[in-house]
Amino acid sequence: MHIVTVIPLSRGISKDVLTYFSKELVTPGSIVTIPVRKKTVYGLVVGIRDATEIKSDLKTLSYNIKKISTVHTHSFLLDSFIRAIHKIANYHASSVGSTLSAYIPNAILEQSDQLEKISNTETPPSFYETVLLQSTDEERYATYKSLVREEFARGKSVFFCLPTTEDLKNAHAVLEKGIEKYAYVLHARLSKKEIISIWNTLITEPHPVHIIATSSFLSIPRTDISTLIIEKESSRSYKMQVRPFIDIRTSATYIAKEMNRRLVFGDTLLRTETLWEHKNGTYAELSPLKFRSLTTATCTLVPLRQPEDQVKKKFALFSTELMHTLEHAKEHNEHVFLFCGRKGLYPHTVCSDCGTVVTCKNCNAPVVLYSKKKGDVMDNLFVCHHCGERRNAQELCVHCGGWRLQTLGIGIDAVVKEIETLFPQIHIYAMDKERVTTHPQAVKIRDTFYAHPGSVMVGTEMALPYLNQKIAHTAVVSLDSFFSIPDFRIHEKIFHILLHLRSVSEKQMLVQTRQVNTKIFDYALRGNLADFYRDEIDERKQVGYPPFVTYIKLTIEGEKQTVKKQMTEIATALH
Repeated sequence: MHIVTVIPLSRGISKDVLTYFSKELVTPGSIVTIPVRKKTVYGLVVGIRDATEIKSDLKTLSYNIKKISTVHTHSFLLDSFIRAIHKIANYHASSVGSTLSAYIPNAILEQSDQLEKISNTETPPSFYETVLLQSTDEERYATYKSLVREEFARGKSVFFCLPTTEDLKNAHAVLEKGIEKYAYVLHARLSKKEIISIWNTLITEPHPVHIIATSSFLSIPRTDISTLIIEKESSRSYKMQVRPFIDIRTSATYIAKEMNRRLVFGDTLLRTETLWEHKNGTYAELSPLKFRSLTTATCTLVPLRQPEDQVKKKFALFSTELMHTLEHAKEHNEHVFLFCGRKGLYPHTVCSDCGTVVTCKNCNAPVVLYSKKKGDVMDNLFVCHHCGERRNAQELCVHCGGWRLQTLGIGIDAVVKEIETLFPQIHIYAMDKERVTTHPQAVKIRDTFYAHPGSVMVGTEMALPYLNQKIAHTAVVSLDSFFSIPDFRIHEKIFHILLHLRSVSEKQMLVQTRQVNTKIFDYALRGNLADFYRDEIDERKQVGYPPFVTYIKLTIEGEKQTVKKQMTEIATALH
């Protein structure tokens, strides 16, 4: 009998390793299924000993050792990758198993018995360094193509990591030219059969390969990968929003160090933290960083000061300039994209008598007003995007009982409704998470929009990655509400949205705002990345935000007195 040490590949298990027994000889690196509590999960074998060697220790155990359910495959991952995972887990204060599960697709675990065997004999393919690439999309991708061909000439492979599936497809169309036979795309939307097939091809292909994939495929056990590229480095999709809350960019640093790979961070504008590290000499430049973005479009800031509307007691969604743009586009059969920062009709509702905000009855988050058609009648309802609660909007203020509930802000539904009223002949396409729930739906709407000249697309932030062609006119209908979000990175987010719209604009870009004196709009419309960075880093230094500090979130649950005591002990330990 053999005593086996296993890393459970599941989130929610606090133990890094568990112990089981097996009558079958299991080698380290094997994928097995193991019983944990009342469920069965996958596990990675990291150690094995003969039971006779530790017989006395086994007799003193206060629990019974369970048996491994099934052995699926052997020699599954490279040893250097496992070492990197341990360091990543330690940095994120997470278990090794939950961290490792973020880098192994379910399709690989479920069909691991179909994987080709690997040799764990590793030779350092290159040397570790972190370099930066900041320039326009066209310039960056030209550099990437040259870099891949240089590595191919040296007999080395390249891993190109992107945050979303749509980003992958756009990148593949540009980067595969000339090396189609050796460029492979991997993402979670592929079928299990396709993932297994590509995985095995990558393991057995003797020629250098260019892997274009999401971060969950960083575990591919190919020893000749010399360069790891993290493209769109500033994307928030690189930070996991569920446990174990891993930051892929930080993880990439550990993986590159442990596996001796060159790490490249690339973007139109890199994160403030990354640029600060570059200034301090931590990171080098792959090519000189560009702090000026150029465009052929005319970029205009439109102040929303409307005394006429105040007289009419009516709020206008569209400025005079935007109305002229829509009329011009209609006459000349040109595309228009309108960005709206919020879903629904109106993102906030408040009581005009006492100022109380209408919130969710379950979680107390602000609700969004929507309009839903029931037969021939339009019915308004409140929707909570935090917990999903829905209820009829016909209600009084919960605080004072007042009936004068006032809607605030601009939602995408209100914008669509306004265009339908003002320009009934125009084809309108809307893209937000309420209307579009799958990737194929988004692609279909995008392609239909581009195929119909003179049409208008209204979209929230989710629509931006799908804009893969130039658009004659773009406009920001509403973005001011973003400034009230309590997030120290919100200025970066707003700046990236504006830069992206600017990059896809062919003739004109309009930005409607009531905050005309905010410098971020001037910097974005002029493509002035240098001054934006200086202001941002100075503000973070004054307030004490990253990169000058590191935020750690600790959650403690239990009785009040016990929690207070633990909080005091933690505060003392971290002081």
